[in-house]
Amino acid sequence: MNRKLGLFRLGSCGYAVPLNCLLRVVDSGYSLFLPLVPDGMAGIFVLDDEIFPLLDSGWLPGVASGRGLDADFKVLISSDYGPVALPAEMTIGIVAENRCELIPSAGEPVFFPESVSYRDKSYQVLNVDQLIMSLSRP
Repeated sequence: MNRKLGLFRLGSCGYAVPLNCLLRVVDSGYSLFLPLVPDGMAGIFVLDDEIFPLLDSGWLPGVASGRGLDADFKVLISSDYGPVALPAEMTIGIVAENRCELIPSAGEPVFFPESVSYRDKSYQVLNVDQLIMSLSRP
């Protein structure tokens, strides 16, 4: 089976989310900073009376922390640990992995096991469960 990926950009970093984990992409929406949120969290994102933890941007290599609340898009994803929202400034689209070049990762961070190159841009493929697990463990 040919996997499909949603492609997004935040700052100078591109990331890809497997389509089977992608719940919805929301243009803006209501985000709220909460004091004393755990590291890695920017706050919460509210959609139709449902609350999603909003990840901060610091998990992306080369992207400074603090850009989670201000991002234009919220990418809602599902994980074994529950749904979360990721920040994005651009949505690129959906691509089948046979339409891009797969590049194995050097191993760090573990939640990016590979990258894809699509139209001369690189997107790090996100292992959603590994990312959420890495944020929940000290």
